[in-house]
Order: sequence, then structure tokens, then C-alpha cells
Amino acid sequence: MVIAIIGILIALLLPAVQAAREAARRMQCTNNMKQWLLAAHNHHDAHKKLPTQWSFGSGVKHERFGINYQLLPYMEQTALRDAIQGNDLITAPWIPTYGVQGSTAAHTEAQAIRTSRVPGLLCPSDGEAKDSAWLGGAHNHEGARTNIVISLADGVAHVDTPNASPYTVSKSGSGINTTITRVGQTPGRGNLTSRLLFYFYNQNDFGFVSDGLSNTIVISEAVSGDWQKNTIKGSVGVFAGFDGGNYIAEPSLCLTIHDGKQYNTNLNHPRCGNYLDALAISTAFHTIIAPNGPSCFKYQQEAMQVAVLPPTSNHTGGVNCGFMDGSVHFVSDTVDTNGLPETPTGSDLSGESRFGVWGAMGTPKAGESKTL
Repeated sequence: MVIAIIGILIALLLPAVQAAREAARRMQCTNNMKQWLLAAHNHHDAHKKLPTQWSFGSGVKHERFGINYQLLPYMEQTALRDAIQGNDLITAPWIPTYGVQGSTAAHTEAQAIRTSRVPGLLCPSDGEAKDSAWLGGAHNHEGARTNIVISLADGVAHVDTPNASPYTVSKSGSGINTTITRVGQTPGRGNLTSRLLFYFYNQNDFGFVSDGLSNTIVISEAVSGDWQKNTIKGSVGVFAGFDGGNYIAEPSLCLTIHDGKQYNTNLNHPRCGNYLDALAISTAFHTIIAPNGPSCFKYQQEAMQVAVLPPTSNHTGGVNCGFMDGSVHFVSDTVDTNGLPETPTGSDLSGESRFGVWGAMGTPKAGESKTL
């Protein structure tokens, strides 16, 4: 009888203990997101501008070194930023890599710097976040994960090369002494620069957010993954079928490539495996498909990204979202997306988002001020 009573008590207490632990993990995620938002505000105070999606300028690592790299000094990670910036062997967010660039002591040191974890970018609900991610692909590289991702609103087409973006650039020097200057605009690439808060070499300030800082999502979270794992959370199904060409896509088709838990595509790419990388699959999300839904990615080549990437988490029922006013709110998986209309979307966007309240909260200046 005593043993039976003890068993019943354990059965009653265990779910409560697990719930308490998850509540603590979720609170830690929220606190980390608030620190990220504070870092972005401090960057704005120092430079009168927010970071740009790709770093550029003089004396800094540039191009695919993304927003997290630029915010390191404002996240009490100045030493790590200086180590990355001062190491000439770290020429890209994925280089050097063991077995590709060599295994000398210098390369080993550079690899260790490049893959150093930043605790403030991680959520303890992601059980693998503390480990390096295996990113596979042509470089066979590994990376340090992030669970904090930036909003690319409702623009599925994000052309991630400097020469293919609306801006052309001029380069001088090499390595850490490279200077990148924005010199012009290439026509015919849509108008995402007027729709997204973060875009290539285009730096915006708070005045850009005409829909209101408290109405605009700037970050959310995503579960990280590894190469060729096909779970909905942590990976992206490579699916060219949702792309209609010319950087437009039909997001509703992404809902057809999974069986509820796993993708049924032949190739799957990990999400959030490299916090330094500016590529959308590494450090971004869209307010199109509701949180914890499936992700689509056209793997034509890494630099030409047409993707739909909802945020994901291991929290029950939704994800944390950070707003530009510095607040963090929980957004449900059932947030209004206007039924995810079967209408192509892409880079040439204007006016209110077609993806309901969820889409409206992601756009900083689309002329709507919807709230949860």
C-alpha cells in the first residue's frame, strides 16, 4: 500500500516538476531576448542606426557576417568580437573548418574562436543548443547555434548576395582592412528595402518603424538542427515546387511537404546552426506561416534564397517574440494568418500584409498597426 501511494504521488508530482522546469527555461529564453533587444537599442544609441543584415564598412568582418556579429560588443561579448575581427584566418562565418582549410595550430585556434558559443543567443528549451551544429554541405563545417532569429516580415524572396541585392557596392583593401561602401542601386529587385527593418547594407533607425515600435516584431526564436535531420523543428524542407520563379512563391504549398512530424522531402537543411551567418536559414524567420509550422527553402544555391521560415520552439503552444519597443510576448501557434491565402508573394510588396495579424506584426511600415 505504501509503495502504491508513493507511486501515485510521483505520478502526480512529476508533471508539475516538468512544467516548472519548462517555465524556468521559457523565462530564460525571454530574458535572453530582452537582452538582445537592449543590445539593439544600445547599438542605435551609439550609431543612430540599427545594424544591417550584412555587416559592411571599414575595419570589420563584412558581407555574410550578420547582425549577431555586429551586436556582440553590446552583449558583453567584446572580447569574442575582437577575437573574430582580429583573426585573418576567419574569412567567412564558416571558415576555417577542420579538414578543409587545414588542421594547423593556427587553424585550430581560429576554428575554436569561430565556433564559440554565445549563451545569450540560446534557449535552454533547445536541448542541443549547447553543442556545435553539423551544417554539412560543400564545406562540411560546424557552427555555434543560435535560437534568436530576426524578422524578415512577409517577403519570401531574399536575394542574399551583394551584387544581386538592390545595392551595388565598392570594395577596397583585403581581409580585415577591407572597406565596403554602398555606391548605387540595382533596379528590378522589388522593394523589400522599404518593407524590411533589416536588409543587406541598408541601415534603418527607429523612425523607419512607422507602424509603431510596440506593434512590430523584430526577433523570435527557432529550434536549431543538424544536417539531414528531417524533423519539422530544427530543419527546413528543400522544396523547389513552392517557388514560381522570379523570386515569388506560394507559401501554402509548404504545408504539403510533411506528415506532421517530419518532412517528406529528399534534402533537408539545418536551421540556426551558425549565429554569425547572415543567411536567412541561419538567423531569420518570416511572419507568414504560423509559429511551429513547416519551413520551405529553394536550394538552388545558398545565395539565392527563396524561403518561408516560421519561428519554432519547444515551448507548448507557441513562441516568444521580441518587439522593437523592447518587450517580449508569447505568440500562439493559432495566431491569425488570414487563412494563409493561396496567393504568391515575393520581393515586390507594398501595402498591408496579406497574412493577417501575424503578417502585420512583422512589417514595420506597411500601414497597419495590428496587435495580438
